[in-house]
Amino acid sequence: MKFTLLSVIFLCIFSVGSVWSLPQFSLITGNKCQSCHINSQGGGLRNDLGWYSWNEQSLINPSSVGLSWLYGENNTCNTFLDDNILTIGTDLRLQSARGHASDDAKRKLFPMQTSVYTAIRATKWMQFEGSVNLGHQRFGNKETATYPGQQPWTASVIFQPTVTMPQLRAGFFMPTIGMRNDDHTKLIWHVPSANGTSTQTAIIPPLYAEFGAEVTYDATKWLTLSAGVFNSKSLSEMKVTQYTSPNSSSQTSLISASQAPSIVARAVVWPRFMDDELNTYLGASILKNDDFTFINGFAGVGLTDRASLMFDFATSNKKDIRTTSVGSIEAMYQLLDALLLTARIETGSTTTVNASTDYTQAVVLGAHVFVLPYVEIRPEYRIVDTDDFRSTRYAFQLHLFY
Repeated sequence: MKFTLLSVIFLCIFSVGSVWSLPQFSLITGNKCQSCHINSQGGGLRNDLGWYSWNEQSLINPSSVGLSWLYGENNTCNTFLDDNILTIGTDLRLQSARGHASDDAKRKLFPMQTSVYTAIRATKWMQFEGSVNLGHQRFGNKETATYPGQQPWTASVIFQPTVTMPQLRAGFFMPTIGMRNDDHTKLIWHVPSANGTSTQTAIIPPLYAEFGAEVTYDATKWLTLSAGVFNSKSLSEMKVTQYTSPNSSSQTSLISASQAPSIVARAVVWPRFMDDELNTYLGASILKNDDFTFINGFAGVGLTDRASLMFDFATSNKKDIRTTSVGSIEAMYQLLDALLLTARIETGSTTTVNASTDYTQAVVLGAHVFVLPYVEIRPEYRIVDTDDFRSTRYAFQLHLFY
């Protein structure tokens, strides 16, 4: 049986959640990802600006429900010790969802992420950062599925002599690919209408990490450049279906030689217009490993404190085996400071040598509702249309972060 995007979404929902960021916030605020995150590519641990940016964003006034002691002027930032030596953060997610693979699937309520991360600034020019996903199966969590390529931890050291110089990051972490987003159900990094087992439907899985090193230049307000070299052990866990004929197939690794290095490069420009009221970005990235190539293109435009529109494109090629192509358009409207509405349209195709081409389309409607500072509810309604059938589902996520 051919597995479609419904299988992708099903496994994504029941997998460990990601700890990525929202590029829409960059377009609405006019800030680069690095402005709010320790990590220059965005996602993961938030710095003091990333923490303070949501300290007063909520639909409910904390003092009206007896929580003034937890927020406001008496609340401390997520940085500690003299000169902000220590930074800590968490992401906790609880999901209510119904599987897409069966019409009889029952709705379940389950934890999907328990991530803790920290950064220690050893000197003005060197800091250590890392994360642990306590929800990973490696820590004994048997209730969640885990993708090949997912890792339960990350750790790296970051060298940067001054803010005007490039940054060197080395360790075990995710290479800078495309525009990071915390919605890991997006089709952009998946195989549309994928064949094979359901754990093989991701091209770049959530919480993917490799040993490697990366140089990033981010000192100019309108430009970000990065390039790195990484191991490919985690990526080699991903499988692809190889057809010798329409009725004969086998599984092979996405990476032909697990010891072959992956070369990753990315460039983004961030021009702003109309007295910084119109915020934009335009960029592309490439990951190359032997006979596998993955290219991302992305662009966005946003009006400060009002709305954003993002465009994403991804294409992958495993030589003589499979090619994929995906396009995505996503809009966000900030109805209130703590209420943002979203809508996304996705379309993609997968062409396998000696087999047919499969197509998938999806429409996703949702919202980001910040009930209290650092307490977010995400309702979602999804329509998926594939070569085999159409499915509609709704889901809710409770996100607690610090």
